[in-house]
Amino acid sequence: MTATTTAESTAVPARYRPFLHLPDDVQPGGDVEVDSGAVLLTGATGFLGSALLGELLTREPDRVVYCIVRPGAATPSERLRSSLADFGLWDDTWGDRVRAVAGDLGEPGAGLDSRDATVLRDDVSLIYHSGAFVNLAFPFEHIVDVNVGGTVEMMRLAGQGRPKRVAHISTLSTIDIESRTGEELADPAPLGAFEAMTTGYTRSKWVSERLVEQASQRGLDVRCLRLGALAGHSRTGVSNPNDYAWLVVRACLEIGAVPLLRAPTSWLPVDHVARASIALSTMPTQEYLPYQVLPAGQVTYAQIFSWLRRAGYHLATLSFSRWRDRLRERAEHSSSAVQAIASVIPRDGLPGEAQPDLHSPRTERVLSQQGASTPTLTEDTFRVFLDAGQRRGEIPA
Repeated sequence: MTATTTAESTAVPARYRPFLHLPDDVQPGGDVEVDSGAVLLTGATGFLGSALLGELLTREPDRVVYCIVRPGAATPSERLRSSLADFGLWDDTWGDRVRAVAGDLGEPGAGLDSRDATVLRDDVSLIYHSGAFVNLAFPFEHIVDVNVGGTVEMMRLAGQGRPKRVAHISTLSTIDIESRTGEELADPAPLGAFEAMTTGYTRSKWVSERLVEQASQRGLDVRCLRLGALAGHSRTGVSNPNDYAWLVVRACLEIGAVPLLRAPTSWLPVDHVARASIALSTMPTQEYLPYQVLPAGQVTYAQIFSWLRRAGYHLATLSFSRWRDRLRERAEHSSSAVQAIASVIPRDGLPGEAQPDLHSPRTERVLSQQGASTPTLTEDTFRVFLDAGQRRGEIPA
């Protein structure tokens, strides 16, 4: 991997270029002993962050995990516990091993007070940075402070006090999807052209990856994990209420119809993704090469719709254009799921309609060696999602 070149920088519109340089004060603090201290987790109240927290506390029962939580009406601890309980993950036996600290990734110094900042500088040896503002409708300017600024703050913290490794959570949406041979992606694949990043979110993650790469070149101990679509938790069945594929499922059930669709999804249960992320982040230090976490095999929307019918749902099959029209006709008087999909559904089909079943061979090999392979989503696991969705009132029984 190489630094951002002048040519690459000039290919980025001028208003984004100031964000492409990692501040000079972000510097390494020495050799990292990744298991020597506590863990810091950002985004712990989110869908992936909660799964990461659950896996970390289960995997390492003697380790303390600090979580940066935005202040609100409730205390950080109350917000964290409430979020984990909503995802079906809170365990009273965790006790004081989970320590919520007030902060805001969009503020200087991550919004930490001086006492908490000192504790984190001195106690932490591993940072999982999964916190981000995820809203595909928001422009870059609305989320840059959290998504880019927060990444800079975590790498700055990594070089202060006890040396720390940073595991930066990114997205497969940043890569050049055409960098492949047949079904095998280059691993790691190069970043796609900035102009191909069509949302503020993907632009912010693209810029953040550039900064993480620069941090590596300065000698910081960093890992970059590119993740695909997050399906529900295979044990609790709870799904991400904002996940695109889950919203499509909910919308189909509400309007009683599915489209003719061959598009695949890289859906992978969130707990499998969390397990893979931890395995990739705790291996001995090696050359900086981003990892790409994909399931062993993708499922198509056609398979998912078949599973819905076998679960007892009666669904008409429509051409994509007729299904899209019905969705839009019902949107005004339907649930937020229908409204959300209707507002972003493309004209001709879902993205990747003809995309092959992609694989990242290097990442798959490493995960297999670590005993953390990422299996293909099965119908039985999908039934667990449906059961939870029914209990939570997200889909009809």
